[in-house]
Order: sequence, then C-alpha cells, then structure tokens
Amino acid sequence: MNKPILEIRNLEKSFGPHKLFDGVSLDVFAGEVVSIIGPSGSGKTTLLRCVNLLEGYEGGSIFLDGVEIGYSTVRGKRRSQSEADIASQRATTGMVFQSFNLFPHKTALHNVTLGLQKVQKLKIEEASEIGKKWLDRVGLSEKFDSFPAHLSGGQQQRVAIARAIAMGPKIMLFDEVTSALDPELVGEVLAVIKQLALEGATMILVTHEMRFANEVSDKVVFMENGSIEAVGTPHEIFGERKHPRLEGFLSNFVV
Repeated sequence: MNKPILEIRNLEKSFGPHKLFDGVSLDVFAGEVVSIIGPSGSGKTTLLRCVNLLEGYEGGSIFLDGVEIGYSTVRGKRRSQSEADIASQRATTGMVFQSFNLFPHKTALHNVTLGLQKVQKLKIEEASEIGKKWLDRVGLSEKFDSFPAHLSGGQQQRVAIARAIAMGPKIMLFDEVTSALDPELVGEVLAVIKQLALEGATMILVTHEMRFANEVSDKVVFMENGSIEAVGTPHEIFGERKHPRLEGFLSNFVV
C-alpha cells in the first residue's frame, strides 16, 4: 500500500490547562480529498493550523511526504526546528482561510505573485505567468489588475485559492472557506475546489457544507471535543451514521 503523504501521529495540543488533542492520528494519501466535520470548538481548525505550522503542539509528530515537520528529536529530546526550516516547510502546504487575507493595496495578480517572488525567488515575468494561469483557472482572467475592494467576496476567496495553489504545495488546506461569504457566492468557490479535486489535488477541507463534503470527499473525518470519533467514506459517514454522536451532529443538516 502507498505511504501517506501526510501522517499525523499521536498529536497532543493544549491551550493553558485545557488539553485539546490527546493523541490524534490521521493519514492522508496523495490525491485524496479529506473533509473534517464536527461541531464548533472540536479542534478542526486547530488541527489544520498544526499541519501548516501556525500552531505548536506539545507531543506527537507530523510527517509530510516522509519528512517530519515543525519538530525534530535530537538525542532523545524533542526540539522545535529553526524558523527558516519551518518557513520552508510551511511553503509546501497551501492554506486558505475563512477570511481572505489579501493585501488590500495590491492587485489580484500581485497578491498571487508575491509569494512566488519572495519565497520561491522567481523573476517577475515567470511569477506573473504562473499567477495569470491560476487566476484564469479560477475564473478571474478579467480581474488581474483589480484590487480586493473591487472584488466580491467570492472573487476574493478565489484569488486566495489561486495564491495558495500557485506555490505548488504538496497539500491544500481549506478552513471554512465559504463561511464568510453571502449564500449566493458560496457555489462559485465550491466549484473551484471541486475542479481541483477532480484534477487530483491532495486536500483537507474543514467545512460545514455537508452536501459538498458528501459529494467531493474520498474520506470524511468527524471530530468532537478534540478527538477523531469517526472516519469513513462519505457513504459510511453520511449514509450509515453508525456513531451516535455523529448521528446527533448530522441531524442538524440536510445531506
């Protein structure tokens, strides 16, 4: 069997005296779309932030493409890796947030190309070519020179997706990317994510869009109180609903 591209092993994470994760483990394989569902406060976003090294953790390991990220063990002692190493590792994951986090004083194209120039050290011509390609792919070929204030929320989120995937990450992380959008704009963003899934991108989605998770996922993870309570195919999670807590959670949604 193929080795997972992402391996989360026995993750432990606390906020002060409150222990959120106490041994969370999860595998994600190349080309797999994994949706994480569960009530607010269950640890879904924090798990993504640990994978993207935006949050530290007290125990366990995360391996991306066979390499431990964030920490290393030297002579039996666990140590945080250098800021330079963490920055380099973070560049191998693409994360799209609830808020778009675009630079308001930069055009859509410049928002996409900035990381390519600063992190990957590409020349402006090459970065622009890549940026235009991805903006075109997300349906924004007419908006290269538009500033965020002149874009709808859905368009801004599509710029954020283009910016993340233009970096060529090994895995894409989506954190409730439609939660800040007006309902009529949700579909255009989900359509972009669905197309990326069809093209074989490796993705983890934290979402409350249950119908979409059912449609696009290879694997669905149900989290509650910092624990993974159920993992299965969309049919097993949404159809069979064997776990009583999962059934209670899904009873609030139409799937």
